[in-house]
Amino acid sequence: MLEIICQDEWLVAVNKPASGLVDRSGLDRKEKVLVMQTVRDQIGQHVFTAHRLDRPTFGVLLMGLFSEVGRLLAQQFEQHQMQKTYHAVTRG
Repeated sequence: MLEIICQDEWLVAVNKPASGLVDRSGLDRKEKVLVMQTVRDQIGQHVFTAHRLDRPTFGVLLMGLFSEVGRLLAQQFEQHQMQKTYHAVTRG
């Protein structure tokens, strides 16, 4: 179960764990637990990614609750109308 940070009638924001794979890809075809499927099962409806976070990266993942919303959010990220902020935690 993933922590849902925010949800309204258009989108959902979840706290993605560092080990989480957002969706199926060529990176690990054998992976059975995907963030998109977990969120879909939790809220009972399909979700559409607006952006991705690398598997070892944890943080807030934003998804649309309708394909059009996911597409518009993705466009805003691509056109830098939305901004991602990364904070690095290092050791050594």
